[in-house]
Amino acid sequence: MQDPLLSDAARNALGAPALATQALRVEHERLALRLAVSAAISHLALSWPRIEIENARARVPSFYALEVLRAGEGRLPGLDELARRAEASGTAHLGWPAPQRPEEAIDDTEYDLATLSQLKDADPATSVGAAAYLLGANVHLARALRARARRWRKGWSMSDGLIDPDAETIAALARHRIGARAYSPTALESFAVCPYRFLLQAIHQLRPREEIEAVDVLDPLTRGALIHEIQFQLLGALCTERQLPLSAARLEPAFAHLDTAVARVAAEYRERLAPAIARVWEDAIEAIRIDLREWLRRLAAAGKAWTPSHFELAFGLPEHLRPQADPASVAEPVKVLDRALLRGSIDLIERQPDGTLRVTDHKTGKVRVPEDAVVWGGQALQPVLYALVAEALFNKPVASGRLHYCTAAGEFTERLIPLDAGSRASAQTVLEVIGRAIEQGFLPASPLKDACDTCDYRIVCGPHEGVRVSRKRSERLADLASLRGLL
Repeated sequence: MQDPLLSDAARNALGAPALATQALRVEHERLALRLAVSAAISHLALSWPRIEIENARARVPSFYALEVLRAGEGRLPGLDELARRAEASGTAHLGWPAPQRPEEAIDDTEYDLATLSQLKDADPATSVGAAAYLLGANVHLARALRARARRWRKGWSMSDGLIDPDAETIAALARHRIGARAYSPTALESFAVCPYRFLLQAIHQLRPREEIEAVDVLDPLTRGALIHEIQFQLLGALCTERQLPLSAARLEPAFAHLDTAVARVAAEYRERLAPAIARVWEDAIEAIRIDLREWLRRLAAAGKAWTPSHFELAFGLPEHLRPQADPASVAEPVKVLDRALLRGSIDLIERQPDGTLRVTDHKTGKVRVPEDAVVWGGQALQPVLYALVAEALFNKPVASGRLHYCTAAGEFTERLIPLDAGSRASAQTVLEVIGRAIEQGFLPASPLKDACDTCDYRIVCGPHEGVRVSRKRSERLADLASLRGLL
């Protein structure tokens, strides 16, 4: 197959020797094969990938393998025969890509894996030290194996996360204390899920590498961002035309504004994402439109009890992180409970005729927070912390914080958390526990059940983290356990 960016004809016309044509590339590949075969002394092992790892589909065998067999046996076998011979001679599979016997390995990796495979079911009394050669094979491998071994022990060690750091590390952590720098409620929520995830995400600020790829389906994060932007533009337009609070009489004009906002935002995202399949994209946008029409109906049915007054109210965020924000937004972080500095953006603030406020965070996924939750063991801090932020910014009474699941996936459910003495005390407890963990430098990998399945940092920890933690001495996790026990 020729290079689609510059065909062979164009390459020949340019006359540049560095621009190899398809024929020259094939000639170079054949030469590389001949050199490799001629280098063999006693035997020759040929291998090629038989499975596409990303989609688990079979791959067509290499045509060069056919040529080698023809040269060695004097006949050209078919692809089916080649595949059968490969199946018979190779026992490697995706879960353990190595032969059954180390003697059949063709490289160091296969040899190591085959050796370990034999040791899994061997008698410990006769296999002690059989894999000790790995510690001397590579300094990095030795360090990784020793770290993994320490993590399976009952005691806590530096391999379990941030554990008992030295004075320099404690000093470096000082600028990350709860009152020393601003955190978003979402970042603080990650502590309850796993303190080590909080360290990597909120303190080290590690992020998965962004990779450009064609958009086949609308992922949940992109869908949520798209919905939030539509809501911001829609509510802004309704506010400008004095159509808030919504009522049944104002619903049809609101639908027209919704259609305009959906079309505008969808066009911007389509230009940015370049979806691969137009029909799939259009169906996803139509599903969003249907969800938001129902959201508008419910907003109108609520009547005049609550009037939307601020949308995407940002605080503590630099301008480049809040391209669209409420005019009342502030650049400085907000201090709450005389302890914590917070930053973020409140989706919606509503006001009653007497000036009382209510804070809403819109959710676009399935309902996860239980009905009786206040902070849900530290995993749902946005309602209470956002309510405290609104109270500090406007110096007005705040009745509650609310999670509003505004799509069919969440069945348009809401979770209402009053801002009272109980919720304030729960928030204070959460901040104290997180603050102590940072001050003491104890941020271990201790995930909630199934939290590792969707964690961006699993490549750092590896599998079975929950099992390893269950073997550890639990007294040092008492603070974390008390936090997770909060309603």
